[in-house]
This record gives sequence, C-alpha cells and structure tokens, in this order.
Amino acid sequence: MIASVCVFSMMAQGNNYRNLDEAINSPAIKDNKVRTAVVEYQRNLANKLAAEYNVNSIRNDEVIVITIPADLFFEANATSLSRKSDDILHRIAQFLRVPGFYHAALAMYHDNTGSPQYCKEVTDKRIRSIADWFTLNTNSGQYITSFSFGDKDPILENNSINNRRMNRRLVIYLIPDNVMFDNAKRNLLNKRY
Repeated sequence: MIASVCVFSMMAQGNNYRNLDEAINSPAIKDNKVRTAVVEYQRNLANKLAAEYNVNSIRNDEVIVITIPADLFFEANATSLSRKSDDILHRIAQFLRVPGFYHAALAMYHDNTGSPQYCKEVTDKRIRSIADWFTLNTNSGQYITSFSFGDKDPILENNSINNRRMNRRLVIYLIPDNVMFDNAKRNLLNKRY
C-alpha cells in the first residue's frame, strides 16, 4: 500500500515523514510528567471537538483524530474546494496557529466508485487543495504533511450511498509537538483554550 500513497510533505526542519504511521508516532513523548499533561489536554480538547466532529484518539490519547466527510469540502467529483469548506478549515486552522504546538497529518480517502486510478487521482488533487489552503491561510504550513490513499482503507462497505459518503473523507491528526511539550513542562497547558 505504501507505494500507492502520495505524500505531499510541507514539513520543515527535517520532519519529512515517509508514511502516515511515522507522522503519527513522531515525536514520541519521553517524559512521564509531560505525557500526563499532554494526554489531559488532548482529552479535554477532544471532548470539546466531539460536539462538532467525529473525533477519536490514538497513541494512548496523545493524538486527536478528526474525521470529516469530503462532501463538506468538495462538490461531487470536484477537486477544488467549495465555498463552504472555508469555514470548516478556519475552525481547524485555529489549532495550528502556534507553529510547533501541533503538527498535523492530513489523510484523504475516497469510495470505490470509478477505477482505482480515478479514485487515487481525485484524492491526490483533493488533498493538494486542502494542503494548499493551509499553506495560504496559516503560518503553520511547514507543520503539515498530507497523504492520499484513494479507495484504500474504507471504514464501511461501499454498498450504499451513505456508506460511500462516509468513505470519502478527510482525516486530520492533531499530533503534539515540541511547543506543546515545552508548555507542559512549564505547567502552561491548562491555561490554553
């Protein structure tokens, strides 16, 4: 599967991740006090975000995972962002306003309607549109890595309109980074948001 995944990396400072797993698992939190503060912060934020988005946590609650249907960003078969996407992306961008607090991994998926090549081309172009939006609208573009998976890894069977809609999705991983770790060391995380 790795060979079929396009990575659109915009990371600076040597953080060019080869795959999604590497992006999600880096950097590791080595200090237990920092980890405890980060997990508490991430759990609180995930609970707030869950009121508006489909939210999960991974990496022992260190990483927030937000899943958003692609049709909230794109019209059918389109690869340019729709007007309504701006509002959603601005709400996500607020978490990237402090460079180095988070790094984000963006993953775009499609259903299996059309050939695998078509699905892959659509997700490649869609994730590029979203990554470009973040580059143009935030000062944290260098902390974002994007991945395109085409019709790989469906979350539901592609046997209904609703299931196909859910499989066409953007998954955003909010991964703690060094500025968050520094805030945790100085007991400043509880003063954010």
